[in-house]
Amino acid sequence: MGLDAGGEAGGWPDGLTDGASRELLAGGELSWCYAYLDLRATAEGPPESAGDRFGDLLVEGGEGLFVLGEALYPSGGEEVTVLLDGASGAVYLASPDPNGLLRRDLLASSPRALIALMSVVESTTLCAAGDYERAEGDDGAPYGPATVDAAVRLGLQEMREADPGLWERTADRPAHWESALQVRALAWGAEPGTPDTTVVVGPDLVEDLAELSGDGTVRRFGPDELPERLVHGPTRRLLIDIGLPVSDRCALAVASEGPLATLAESYPDNYGPDSDGESTGRLYQGAYVALGGWMYDLDVALDGATGRIELPDRFDDGRPASYLHRDLATLLHVLWTYERLRAERGRWSRPAASEPWTVFRPRDLLDSVAETVLRALDPPAWATEDHFWPMRTDDCHMGALLE
Repeated sequence: MGLDAGGEAGGWPDGLTDGASRELLAGGELSWCYAYLDLRATAEGPPESAGDRFGDLLVEGGEGLFVLGEALYPSGGEEVTVLLDGASGAVYLASPDPNGLLRRDLLASSPRALIALMSVVESTTLCAAGDYERAEGDDGAPYGPATVDAAVRLGLQEMREADPGLWERTADRPAHWESALQVRALAWGAEPGTPDTTVVVGPDLVEDLAELSGDGTVRRFGPDELPERLVHGPTRRLLIDIGLPVSDRCALAVASEGPLATLAESYPDNYGPDSDGESTGRLYQGAYVALGGWMYDLDVALDGATGRIELPDRFDDGRPASYLHRDLATLLHVLWTYERLRAERGRWSRPAASEPWTVFRPRDLLDSVAETVLRALDPPAWATEDHFWPMRTDDCHMGALLE
């Protein structure tokens, strides 16, 4: 038997007295999995008490609190629970500390405010890019880093209006919401492609990538610096008109001067038949353009005819898989997204960074969602465990993906 707002059917747990919370729970209006919060447990019956949830782990602090669900990321390796104060309706992120005391960060002033805040995060990737007011001097392009930043500003403004008490009670620094917005807004970095066309990358994205990974230097190539084999029109235009970042800290290490050459020209000893006249490795890549260096002492190989981006079999063991990205625009989009996530994580990793929360850790949220965000940009790049990005994700010697 289900619950009703008045508690006449099924009954409510002792202590869950807030009428508005009971009404929303009775109507199933909290059973969402949005904005990196999973509240679907509220559809399964009366909410569990914090004491029952944590059991012997909890010594003190769970009185009058009830489980709405979980955050989709940990806190220091421990699960983060979303709790409701049954009397006031306040909503918290919570986790017991090693001593059994319940740590809490205010997440929303009420369940209805929580719904509104979650909706803002979700709508960040749904509203028209033109809805975001760009800074004076911007060219009005609907996609790009400036639109991403505007989407975050607008989202935070809408959140303040949806739950002003949350901002007042947290000294303008509530847990969770800004980090969630930062991730979702990245969807406006580049115009999406279609099944037949690639993502559209603007010069501002490459300039931002150059700032994120170096001193902002962007190299634009002259036509005479491109090999004759590079006949793929979109790639030629991108190299000439938009360019590539030049930085020794970027995953793609591009030379600051000199013409681009093929892999065979760059590594003549690696691209030819062996002493028995048989080919080894990916010798066909000898005709590909050597675009620049890559992690693990690899090189980025560009098919000048199709624009496809590959990695060589440098160590002759079949790894990594040849496919890296669909084309150069996709590669730049992935790298920009990766560096934006890394920069946001780095902001909270410095010793001087002040985290005003007891439970929420931005680094944990970012580490938890990074793979999903990057995977969505080019799914074939994650096709097997032998592809580069899964290898990098699983490489414990390199640290977390965003480190």
